[in-house]
Order: sequence, then C-alpha cells, then structure tokens
Amino acid sequence: MPRTSWRTFIWVCGVAIVAILAEGLLLSGRDIPPPPATAPAILAGGQISAHRWKTRSWSLEYDKAQLSPDGSFADVDGIHNGVLYRDEKPYLSLSAQHVSANTVSDDFTATGRVHIAQLNGSEMRTFDTDLITWTNITKTLTLAHPSIIKTGKGTLTVDSATINFSTGAVHLGRIRGAFSP
Repeated sequence: MPRTSWRTFIWVCGVAIVAILAEGLLLSGRDIPPPPATAPAILAGGQISAHRWKTRSWSLEYDKAQLSPDGSFADVDGIHNGVLYRDEKPYLSLSAQHVSANTVSDDFTATGRVHIAQLNGSEMRTFDTDLITWTNITKTLTLAHPSIIKTGKGTLTVDSATINFSTGAVHLGRIRGAFSP
C-alpha cells in the first residue's frame, strides 16, 4: 500500500472517531426522562394542622383541601370546626366557607360566611363577616369588610376591625348604627 493511502486511512479514521465523540457529546442526556409533573395534592375530608416551632398554631376540620406540591400553601373548603391556639390552648373557634393558608408562616385568609368565637375569657365574643386575615406571629385578626361583633349582651356593626389577641389592642373602623347592649 502506498504511503499516501496509509496517511489518508489514518486521517479518515481520526475524523470518524472525532465525529463519533462529537455525536455522543451532542446527544448525551437525551435518554434521561423528564422529571415527573408536580401536581397539587387533593384531600377530601379530614384535618389539616399547622405547627409553629413546637407549639400548635391552628387546626382546621374541612370537607376538601388542595395543597401545593411542596405543601407550603393550602386552599381549604368547608371549614366546620377550626381552632386557633394561644399558648398551646384552644383560644378561638372558626367556621368558614374557604381558607387560603400559608403553612410556613401559619397565616391564613378566610372568606365566605366566616364565624369566629372566643373560647376563653370572662365575656363571650363572636365575630361574623365575609373576610378575615389571621397573622399568626402577632396573633392579629383583621376583619377588612363590614362585620358584626358581639360581646356579652352587646352587638356592634363596624366597617372594619383589627384585634390583636396578644396585646388586647382593638382598632375599629367606622361604626354602623349604635351599640345595642
């Protein structure tokens, strides 16, 4: 075999090896399947609880719940026996049509027909409205829409209210009508 044909043969083999390696590099990773779709978890009937460090913050008995794939957010429908805890003891009861909860911060917003009742204390207090926001770190209840507050034998209708259950501070918006004891 002449000398030029060996060089050509080696050169063609080298080009072929480089081409095979390049193809391997370009196609690498194509046979790995995509990660599975992360769908939300849907639960029907049961109880969802949130914990803040070692103390229990709230629990909700519900008809239907949908949790985000990582479990940090929940949309809960048909809350018929919710409890908010203070110092690990039941403090407020809650019923609502819908709750959107952040299970990391333990904050939530309740909408629809919302009823809250204070479980402890010398006077029974209840709150009826269609929108509340619970901020767990400060134990603050915000009633952003017109609300009916009942305490003892009195009833008060307000445009909005903010109640801090840690400090006892109460801020009322415009009062509708008169206080009727």
